[in-house]
Amino acid sequence: MKAIQIFSLVLVGALLLAGVAVVLPLLNDDTVTVAFSEKSNFETLIIAKETGMLEEAGIKPLVVTGGIRAAEALVTGSADMAAMGDGPAISTISKDNGAMIVARFINGEGMHRFIAHTDILEPKDLEGKKVGLQQGSSTHGAFLRWMDANGVDSSKVILVPMDPINIPLAMQSGVSGQDQNGIVAMVGSEPWAIATERLCGSAVHEIGNSSGQGTTFPMVLLASQRIMERNPAAVSAMIEILMRSNQFIIDNWSEAMDICASRTGVADAAEQEMCSLLQNYEVGFNGSDLQSLEMAAEVMLEFGRISSLPDIPSRIDLRFLAGLDT
Repeated sequence: MKAIQIFSLVLVGALLLAGVAVVLPLLNDDTVTVAFSEKSNFETLIIAKETGMLEEAGIKPLVVTGGIRAAEALVTGSADMAAMGDGPAISTISKDNGAMIVARFINGEGMHRFIAHTDILEPKDLEGKKVGLQQGSSTHGAFLRWMDANGVDSSKVILVPMDPINIPLAMQSGVSGQDQNGIVAMVGSEPWAIATERLCGSAVHEIGNSSGQGTTFPMVLLASQRIMERNPAAVSAMIEILMRSNQFIIDNWSEAMDICASRTGVADAAEQEMCSLLQNYEVGFNGSDLQSLEMAAEVMLEFGRISSLPDIPSRIDLRFLAGLDT
């Protein structure tokens, strides 16, 4: 594996050193687009959009459903940059498309949760049963790792690919008896897990989550080869926006929770806070992020989600972070 210089950019310290940054509009007329989801794990991008930071910099938001959709937008050229979790990021850099990981903006060990009917008492009870998830997502990889750690024969678990927005209702149909052959468990980050608990109440419980797996599940920003070559200032501007947005969340927590709750589909700001408290809001990239991505790649290879291990360090470009660390 190639050597890589890892920069650690702690958000608060960087802002104190640099002062309050002002992102100027980009210096060309090309439309620059960033793809992301309006769900938990993407609060940084939601705040950047809703407070006008993206508009101020001339960056157009492209709202999609899940990191895997953001990755598709990047690969197809619908977006110049895209925010996603480790699973979609690994899938993206495994292809010869020139996309690079340029920063991490959020992480958190327990951000993926596994909710099951109450008659599923232990992990092995999932064998022979149907589990709903978004295929190829970061949560998918976390669930595969969790099954392996808990002695579950994954070949006996029936994974049902679903649009995550439909998973809570699918679980509700199962527990109400409307769908006897439906899913008995769901795998998801927020707000899908908390929405399932809200809809199904005491008929479901958390059977596990992604904590304790030795990974921090970094949420990362990827940039296309085209934007890095033709408009590198746009990438630097986007990273600066991520920093400002995270700082806004830290400094204006209640307001940020209100804003995010209006976009993520949770019931209220209190529910949003439960989701957001699972995460750390820091922009940068360090050895822990690299290790987490390598672990994700190993799991994805083991379970056939990728055909070979990518050379991850060669697909990371930290020059935009380095430029801000002055």
